[in-house]
Amino acid sequence: MAARRGPGPVAVLALLALLGPGWPLRGARAALNLQELSELKYGLEILAEPVLAGQHQAEDVVTVASRFKQRYECRLPPAAVGPPPGPPRDPRLYNGSGVAELLRPMGTAPCLLKTKDWWTYEFCYGRHIQQYHLEESEIKGDILVLGYYQSAFDWDDETAKASKQHQLRRYHSQSYVNGSHCDLTGRAREAEVRFLCEEGAGDYIARVDEPQSCSYVLTVHTTRICHHPFLRPAPGLAPQPIRCQPALSPAQYVQYVRAQVSDTKRKVEEISEELRTLDTRLWSDRDSEPPSQTTE
Repeated sequence: MAARRGPGPVAVLALLALLGPGWPLRGARAALNLQELSELKYGLEILAEPVLAGQHQAEDVVTVASRFKQRYECRLPPAAVGPPPGPPRDPRLYNGSGVAELLRPMGTAPCLLKTKDWWTYEFCYGRHIQQYHLEESEIKGDILVLGYYQSAFDWDDETAKASKQHQLRRYHSQSYVNGSHCDLTGRAREAEVRFLCEEGAGDYIARVDEPQSCSYVLTVHTTRICHHPFLRPAPGLAPQPIRCQPALSPAQYVQYVRAQVSDTKRKVEEISEELRTLDTRLWSDRDSEPPSQTTE
């Protein structure tokens, strides 16, 4: 059975956000589940074999229409209809060290360095972030301070956790402010450090971004926080398949079946003609062979 791969997870998630199981495209209602967006992936397959529209009335079947008005019946995977498989993670059952305690040893560890193009960035945990140019391991020119430590995200503060951004993207953050003066903005430079879990890795600066002038984001990968339930990586799940088939009306389906029968009959006739031709050629080759001679 032939299948055509459809849009990626973003398009499929948009489909799921618009549709509820068993609802047509028009007038659909659904709730946006942020946990689903962060933990589940979907793969869309459009099968070539059509089905009779309305034949499958089930909770996991939805009907959609393309921009060409072609209707499809799509069967959702169990994870899209009910809760995901596996026991739910309950952070309240965690009785280990807090995030700040897990990261505290970085305060006595050597500062982290990362060179990006012309600049080298130096991150000293809980102290400061600096930027300078290195030549033969020596600092050349001015040292720019991107910020001094101000605060860290409080995982016990309900107001701070309300945004859900840190939990969904699984990172811990620190704020560094009152850095060197920025001529472009007229304000002091500032930075955010984001700590992400990476199993089996040491502490290192994975990337440095400047989304706004003189406002920086340093992403630090570390294995120190991987035991915390809020920062543990999401389980790697294979994409959940959503399979869609063209949904035909009774008249269209009868027409499709007749076309399939006609096509099958034509193929049978072609194969029969090829067999007759091959049979004739074999007998012709056998008649043209010289008689065998035996040696006494």
